[in-house]
Amino acid sequence: MRKILGWAVLAFVAFYVISNPADAAGMVRQVAAGVGEFASALAGGGQ
Repeated sequence: MRKILGWAVLAFVAFYVISNPADAAGMVRQVAAGVGEFASALAGGGQ
């Protein structure tokens, strides 16, 4: 069951990226910015 769910998620992500590449790129940018802010806060740069 877990393997099937993994393939379904992968198929959905692929479909989303193919059908909406600009939106997918924007989402990746937002996630990357969030990760950067989180890492900066952990390193003490957020103070």
